[in-house]
Amino acid sequence: MTMPDLPDTPLPTGTNNKVWDCTTTGIEMTEKQSHLPTPDNRQYLHIKVEYAMRFPRLSTEIRRNGKSYQMSLKQLMMSGLIRVDEIARNYQWWYKAEVPFDMRTTPPRPFLSSTLLKEGPGRRHTTNPFPVPGSGIYRRPDVIIVKNKYDRWPGLAGPDTESQMHVDNLERLVEVKFPGDTLKEDQYDEYLKIVGGNRKRMTILEIHDCRTEEQQWSDQVVNVTMKAWKTSGAKYWPLFLYPPIFTPRPPASPIPARVEPWTYAGKAVADLSEGVINNVAAGWNALSKEMQRDLNQVAGWLNDSGEWVYYQGSQAWHWVSRTGRAAATWTDEQLWAAWSAIQKATDMTLAMLKQVDWIQVLTTVAKTVGVVLVAVGVGILVVTLGIPEALLAAFILIVRLAIAAWETLAAVLGAGAVGTLATQ
Repeated sequence: MTMPDLPDTPLPTGTNNKVWDCTTTGIEMTEKQSHLPTPDNRQYLHIKVEYAMRFPRLSTEIRRNGKSYQMSLKQLMMSGLIRVDEIARNYQWWYKAEVPFDMRTTPPRPFLSSTLLKEGPGRRHTTNPFPVPGSGIYRRPDVIIVKNKYDRWPGLAGPDTESQMHVDNLERLVEVKFPGDTLKEDQYDEYLKIVGGNRKRMTILEIHDCRTEEQQWSDQVVNVTMKAWKTSGAKYWPLFLYPPIFTPRPPASPIPARVEPWTYAGKAVADLSEGVINNVAAGWNALSKEMQRDLNQVAGWLNDSGEWVYYQGSQAWHWVSRTGRAAATWTDEQLWAAWSAIQKATDMTLAMLKQVDWIQVLTTVAKTVGVVLVAVGVGILVVTLGIPEALLAAFILIVRLAIAAWETLAAVLGAGAVGTLATQ
């Protein structure tokens, strides 16, 4: 299949086939190959894209082993904000972020939740970015726009994994290309398979940053001159830059979500779960004072020097503090119950958990949606998961124990053969 040139040109439909020229001094978004179905689609995605464009490319830092890898906060932020809108509406929403499709079937079918089987064919799509072991099995388009928001199925007509038939509910596959992103030919071909080979059902959004240097600088509250800002990296977002999250009905006293400050720190960001290393809790220090306060009530060990020790006799994990500042105990029963609830919310598997080596809190929308958006490093990829607020402390602890004491934790959580995870 011939792929349209990317990322240099707008929609190849006649007269508008030239190298991109800015026509405004903002974030411009051009629709390539096929226009979005409605102006509302464009407005919704533009709001998400415009916010995501403010965020840089950062490095994760895993201090315990010196590992580091890159993450695109633009992509992470856009997908995360759409996912929160989905969660707020129990996944009955027009837009679906990064749905995995099984490329072994014709047409490729979306993976539905593996932990909500009892809900039948009407259950949501999986939110696990790595739904099955193996390589080359699935693709995750940036956005799927559906025809009927009350039908959670985001694919073409066909059977799901339980052979239950679904009607065609795929209105449009949207692939977003931020500046510097590329769309590979094999990726393009497989996306066309997802839409049944119909080019009109696939839109490629090219994003162009047409802001002036002064506008980019004024988007941030800085304590340096513009000249120093260009090289210092000392950047801070204004307090009014709340993420665009659309709840069904605003609460009586809405408290806007805030993105955590590490997202614009301009430097490598440490893993939160590793706690204190060499007397420094770098992951903890990357969080806002508000998030530190909330976590201190349920996971104070994150800012304390010590270790988790398992006592077989009591079947419990105890925090052994070197300072006496924090004390905590989790029984096997508590951890198993928390893990079961986390799986229902995220479809996370033991195979995925085993490869998580970095986490950070991205933003909390607990007051309006009840979840905390967490950035999770798996292999060399960073993805987002919506963790219920009440389970955040347990999730961080489970990740910590999976890294430090996998065999013991896996036995507690019911590990069998966990397989090999493909992080594609």
